[in-house]
Amino acid sequence: MIKLIASDLDGTLLEPDGTLPEGIFETIEELSALGIRFIAASGRQYANLQRLFQPVWKQMAFVCENGAVNVIDDKIIGVVPIADDMAQELVRDIQDAGMNLLISGKRNSYVLNQNRAFTDDIIYRLRNNAAVINDVSEICEPMLKISGQISTGLPEISARFSEKWENRISAVVSGADWFDFTIAHKGIGLEMIIKEMNVKPSELVAFGDNFNDERMLALAGYPFLMEQADPRLRKPNIRLCNKVLPVLHEIIKNKGHLPQV
Repeated sequence: MIKLIASDLDGTLLEPDGTLPEGIFETIEELSALGIRFIAASGRQYANLQRLFQPVWKQMAFVCENGAVNVIDDKIIGVVPIADDMAQELVRDIQDAGMNLLISGKRNSYVLNQNRAFTDDIIYRLRNNAAVINDVSEICEPMLKISGQISTGLPEISARFSEKWENRISAVVSGADWFDFTIAHKGIGLEMIIKEMNVKPSELVAFGDNFNDERMLALAGYPFLMEQADPRLRKPNIRLCNKVLPVLHEIIKNKGHLPQV
């Protein structure tokens, strides 16, 4: 029987306009009634995810910051910090590339006082808990995830970043215009949760659409890739779907089991 279901958000669970699909809260409650915990697995921070899933977040678990912060029952069960010397080098590379910088701590994120439109987007649209700082030296906690955002030119930048960093740290494209650096990845975060909850990978379903979901999908006994995802992510054991919600409904209909859908 399935006991955990983990889903990426952007490009996977969320609608094209960035909203949750209609009926997701009721579906999470139905899964919970069957003893199945739903996990939001995202590059977003925990406070952001709490607000997004406000009616049902207490019934969920969370892989936040691409696995760098992991939460069950409002308790952070594990974090994975970036070494300070590496973090400082990453910050310089992101700034040299002309990208907007977002740094994530345990329960807060940090943006530089440079680009008002970007800062407003982080605080008011994404609704992050965010502090605006003048210099990275003002951050008084370990950096757990460091991200660069740019509206155009990401493929060229990401190729350079991947060449330099991919053997030293998890360096992945996230969404349409973000590049994320963490020591962790969603697979690490999910491993922390299944260990804490004493669940086997064979009892886990996972949904994703991008390269930052790849190791999470590899861990799951039932991995689902969105049909529009990069074909390079398709592996022999991966199932394809174009929506998460119908698969969840099928699991509920079958009382926690997953037929050949």
